[in-house]
Amino acid sequence: MKKFYFLILLAVGVGFTASAQQKKPITVKIQTPGMQCDECKKRVEDYLKYEEGVTKVVAWPKSKYVSVTYLADRTNIENIKTAIANVGYDADDVKADEEAYKKLPKTCKRPEDGGHKKGAGF
Repeated sequence: MKKFYFLILLAVGVGFTASAQQKKPITVKIQTPGMQCDECKKRVEDYLKYEEGVTKVVAWPKSKYVSVTYLADRTNIENIKTAIANVGYDADDVKADEEAYKKLPKTCKRPEDGGHKKGAGF
């Protein structure tokens, strides 16, 4: 009977140890100066949902940033910035992938490329 109680205590102890080792999620803000409208917002949020380790994404086109919550043991901020660049938007110091940028609809491009103009619907 003592062995039975010992095994139960051991199993509970292992369970607490395993849960204590999980890292807390990290939330960062990434500047995305090219993101301008709800279509841009949807594109970035939808793409980042599938990035491993990302638990929450909220894009703010008017403020030009993306708030990303992620698990540090599964990804890092550089991977997230690269993912945003792969959608076609600049992300802090990481420039947008040119091929992805070319595929963006005209409304989601930079004003100098014929995209949204300042004062156009904002």
